[in-house]
Amino acid sequence: MNYKIFLTGIVFLLLFDISYSQQWVRIYSDTNANIALTTVIEHYDKGYLFSGEKYRGWTYYGYLMKTDINGYERWSISYGKPSQMNQYTSVREAISGGLILSGSTNQLESGCTDPLLVKVNNCGGKEWCKIYNSQDCNSWMKDIVTTQDSGYIALIDRWKTGEEQRIWLVNLTPEGEVIWVQTYATNPDFWSEISYSIAKTSDSCVIITGEAYYPDPTYPGKSIIKIILIKVALDGTSVFEIPWGTNNGVYSDGRQSVVDSKNNIYTAGRRARTTAPGGDSPCLFKTSKNGEPVFYKDLKSMSVAGITTTLKWFADSTLASVSQWHNSTGPDTTAVIKTDSLGNFISQKNLTTVSEYAIWGSDITFNNRLILGGFFINAGIINGCAFKLTSDLEYDSVYTRPFTYDSLCPHPIVSDTVPLDDCEVVIVGLDDAEQHPEKTRLHIYPNPAAEQVTIVMPQYLVRQNPGSILSSTTTWFRWDKTRLDILSITGKLMFTMEIPKQQTTVHINTSAWPAGMYFARVVFMNESMAEGKLVVE
Repeated sequence: MNYKIFLTGIVFLLLFDISYSQQWVRIYSDTNANIALTTVIEHYDKGYLFSGEKYRGWTYYGYLMKTDINGYERWSISYGKPSQMNQYTSVREAISGGLILSGSTNQLESGCTDPLLVKVNNCGGKEWCKIYNSQDCNSWMKDIVTTQDSGYIALIDRWKTGEEQRIWLVNLTPEGEVIWVQTYATNPDFWSEISYSIAKTSDSCVIITGEAYYPDPTYPGKSIIKIILIKVALDGTSVFEIPWGTNNGVYSDGRQSVVDSKNNIYTAGRRARTTAPGGDSPCLFKTSKNGEPVFYKDLKSMSVAGITTTLKWFADSTLASVSQWHNSTGPDTTAVIKTDSLGNFISQKNLTTVSEYAIWGSDITFNNRLILGGFFINAGIINGCAFKLTSDLEYDSVYTRPFTYDSLCPHPIVSDTVPLDDCEVVIVGLDDAEQHPEKTRLHIYPNPAAEQVTIVMPQYLVRQNPGSILSSTTTWFRWDKTRLDILSITGKLMFTMEIPKQQTTVHINTSAWPAGMYFARVVFMNESMAEGKLVVE
């Protein structure tokens, strides 16, 4: 019976392409507030979820809106409290069910923001929320992806104050607890680093897209802006961390990356032209799976200013990017540009020539449509907006047969405001291991020992990841088990034991050991993470 229902559903969807012709453009407004949409994803029932912020005066709510397949609002929920700032930068479907929303909040200090993570069910009801208390006054959780164990990898910007250590990845459990953390772009050659987005690859890694200033090989003593691409395995191992072309003189910045079937990386961004006619181009960059620059293609070679903000694959392996540019004559233009995988122009669809538009969110739907979300300014008021195009860059049809929405919700969803007044504050800083190095060491006593020695395991495990240009440090806050080894000065293994995370102390009988020096080490992921010396009398 279930198979029959499933097959009927497929037939229904295939037949479900009856429409009437009109422009698929939606405006979302509120006479009493501004609405800025920054991300969009297709939901399980073929409706769309938009996230962002809704604000008036100094009150900012994290905002989540659900629409039907035609983009008409079904419900919207604001998260926060009056006179607070809560903003969402991304929304994802959680593997464990429901949605995970990331962003920032000023709940802990009115003049500063901290990373915010909110888990809600498919009806928008809050399940839990966490605030990660940061050192920097303006720290954001910029983006988040899910992992196979139902957890998350979150991208945090500006966790620490200063020019270095601004780009961070944090691996989280399904409940938002920290497993490991890693910081990037700590090389002093970089400054003003910033991250924008994170994407998963098919080889169990993630790609961070960002930018930083880097020494200009053409003009010694000066710096130019460069795309930063950082590839990290899901266990925290750094694969590569590079600027886009070390010595090629390309001035660039990036916003979003996607990968192809061979894990080559395509990045949407901007290139500053250093030769005539000058100006900035919305640009497509390709990078090999090993981090080597392959090509860049200016999508508008005569623009005075321009940038590409989103990038997605159509099913036929063509690329759809949202680009915005301004020429010396003519209006500002926001358009979707379709190219092949070599960056060759195929077609273009102009969306608007109003300069106050910003399109930051995009997704590919189940039937190979491109859904876009953003906002624009009209008479001083910010309104949300959405566009939907076919793979031929025509406005999509309006579907006339009904879909069943929110079937996982036991009751009708009422648009409402949900207070974020019970968020757990994660006090342990992500850089606590750096601030308190004693928490990363083995503590051995008595030392020298006679008949018994006690070893206190590290609270954190730390691994340095040196790179040729960038370097990073991974800190684990949670793990299943490690191994404690003790070796003689000649390398003979005297003691070995698997140590579960909850075991903090190990007692070892040394009465039969010859007098001399011994070496203790904690082994995790086949690497020595902490070491210490022991003397037996």
